[in-house]
Amino acid sequence: MDVCTDPKRLNCGHVFCSGCIAQQFSYKPSCPQCGAVYGKMKGNQPPGRVSINTSRRPLPGYTDCGSIEINYDIPAGYQREDHPSPGTMYEGINRSGHLPDTSKGRLVCKLLNVAFTRKLIFTIGHSRTTGKDGVVTWNDIHHKTRREGGPQRFGYPDKTYLDRVMEELTVKGVTEDSVDQDEHEEYTKAFSEHW
Repeated sequence: MDVCTDPKRLNCGHVFCSGCIAQQFSYKPSCPQCGAVYGKMKGNQPPGRVSINTSRRPLPGYTDCGSIEINYDIPAGYQREDHPSPGTMYEGINRSGHLPDTSKGRLVCKLLNVAFTRKLIFTIGHSRTTGKDGVVTWNDIHHKTRREGGPQRFGYPDKTYLDRVMEELTVKGVTEDSVDQDEHEEYTKAFSEHW
């Protein structure tokens, strides 16, 4: 909005003051103008666990394959400095997501695991469902929390879901290249027998 001091051009072509973009990158490593991600984005998701199970039971719209269930467990705890009310307690949650056991469904499962490792799946904020503040909520990466019911009930069939969630993951800097990084070797070993 002003004359750049010590201008820095990002790979996306946008130009910012070096000091301003350094401050932006300390908070979120992405271009403020176009959203291009530089480096790994880390969220403020509370500590938790993820587990993955496969089943031969098909999902509506994917009758020729089994399904994958990804389960998240976030125990109750106290908000940290990067949460809205540090020191205040938050309730724990258990949530599940369903994916078709196809090559694209398996890729999305791996990408969701990367996003969980980077603390991007959940955050602490306002729940639109319960109206409560200071609770664990989804962080703009949509999941199919039901097997059936279509998009209006967060279930299947939904032909465009896998593409949409991959776009949401890309915005958070989670792409196919993320799966190959060293920090995910343990995940690959643990779940390679399923695929």
